[in-house]
Amino acid sequence: GPDGSGSVYTTGNIYVSSAPAGASAILDGGHSQLFTAGTFRGVEPGTHQVLITLQGFQPYTTTVKVSAGATGNVIATLPPVTSPGGISVSSTPRGAGVYVDDIYMGKTNQVVGNLAAGPHRVVVSEAGYVTWEETVQVRSKEVIPVAVTLVAEVNAASGDLLVSSTPTGASVYIDGNYRGSTPVDDSLDINDLSPGTYTISVKKPGYQEYATTITLQAGRKVQVFAPLTPAEQTAASVEISSTPAGADVFVNNLYMGITPLSFHDVSAGTYTVDIRMEGYVPFSSSGQVIPGQSVHVIAALSPVQTPAPTTKAPTGALAVVMAFVMTGIVCLLVARR
Repeated sequence: GPDGSGSVYTTGNIYVSSAPAGASAILDGGHSQLFTAGTFRGVEPGTHQVLITLQGFQPYTTTVKVSAGATGNVIATLPPVTSPGGISVSSTPRGAGVYVDDIYMGKTNQVVGNLAAGPHRVVVSEAGYVTWEETVQVRSKEVIPVAVTLVAEVNAASGDLLVSSTPTGASVYIDGNYRGSTPVDDSLDINDLSPGTYTISVKKPGYQEYATTITLQAGRKVQVFAPLTPAEQTAASVEISSTPAGADVFVNNLYMGITPLSFHDVSAGTYTVDIRMEGYVPFSSSGQVIPGQSVHVIAALSPVQTPAPTTKAPTGALAVVMAFVMTGIVCLLVARR
């Protein structure tokens, strides 16, 4: 979580939000993954790539410069795919992994819909077979059939890893690199791994991380099932929002990004939140965060009043202060378990 001032920061953060929310954000082609809105933490200073995808919407990619101790922001509006088309992928043998534009879509035979018209990179792969790859032109309101006959490798150079979890939708990391999320009623098929020993991590917010080590042999399959257990509530989550949105947020005098923001795995302790926006009265709130708590900081920012020449009784000023209290200007830390 946010640290107190006085710390020396060697890494930064990247905050990612999208409209609509709930999109997959991938950092540097698979180094890390989250679902919007969220924050990549501990990012090395320098330039990084963020890819945001959501089924039925056009993907968004951008680069963001990260400085130590600072948070870079990626705010994406995803335009819906208009007049989408699809691809129907079948293979011999069946059950091969299908990737469209580097995103895992499931196993053959598989219909992938909601694709924008134009070229899409299709990859079909199965351990023990040569990976098939081609660019397919998708046409609006059509489903393009793609039939693939996989050729067996003479000397299989890779093994096959199948990862499933309960609940599904968990992020799978191999030796620290994000490789996809566990699908419903299926397993994530990763079949480009050379023989060797790998550390598998399965993560989902609100659950304890599942980790195991596997040894993979060429041409062989290894199945990993991750039963995730709910996380013990040692950390808290904090959401910070403002009306209007887009205000600068400082936590313990450290700049964290612009509203709305959400933080997970926040350590217990006392925090001061300052929210500032040009032309509005600054908001400041201090509060105690306890383990397992979900804290919402809501700031209803009020425009800076230009004093009007008047000598009337100060009832209006009192009413304004009361309105501030009612709308959460003075201090609103709504805590709910």
